[in-house]
Amino acid sequence: MDLSGDEALLREFRQTRDPNVFKILVRNYQDRIYNAAFRIMGNSEEAEEVVQDSCMKIHQGIDKVSKTSSFAAWVFRIVHNSCMDRIRFKQRRHNINGIVFDPSTTLEEVNAEGAAMVLTQAADPSPGPEERLEGREQGSVIAEKLALLPDTQKIVVVLHDIEGFSYQEIADIVGTSIGTVRSRLHYGRTKLRELLEPYYAAIAISKASR
Repeated sequence: MDLSGDEALLREFRQTRDPNVFKILVRNYQDRIYNAAFRIMGNSEEAEEVVQDSCMKIHQGIDKVSKTSSFAAWVFRIVHNSCMDRIRFKQRRHNINGIVFDPSTTLEEVNAEGAAMVLTQAADPSPGPEERLEGREQGSVIAEKLALLPDTQKIVVVLHDIEGFSYQEIADIVGTSIGTVRSRLHYGRTKLRELLEPYYAAIAISKASR
């Protein structure tokens, strides 16, 4: 039996409750969950906690996955909620006041979701020694600037531009409208572009002077 797809794995696990089948299903998502959580939370320790928490909740709720819904979107709804729970906890503990650049974000959303600012260090390896070094540096800078976005925008940028989810899927994941998703993505991209502009301007000047 071909168990390469989510649907086949789900069906097989529901029928057999074979833990090995569940391990295969989760293994397909572990790296994606970790990478998304790392970009949202900003550090590896919390990203690992999100992975563990998400895997546990996936196991507990796997029978609730609708046959008509995307399993990936359901998984990332769990990841999103786990990240937001941690962000809210940190805000309550440290009494952090977030900075919001998104005019479409209401005060209620800010209070509910927050906009904590953190720094991250992530590498984006590329083939070839010189390209790898340059790619790693650019990946680190992009990750650092991405972490400066409000959480509402950062999550949408990660889900759309990195994970490839559609507007509708993101709306389902974060619990908002497609219009709000589009707005957050627009303002997140605009702010990220502004934050990255000095870095890429410096690169252009450096290459021109060679």
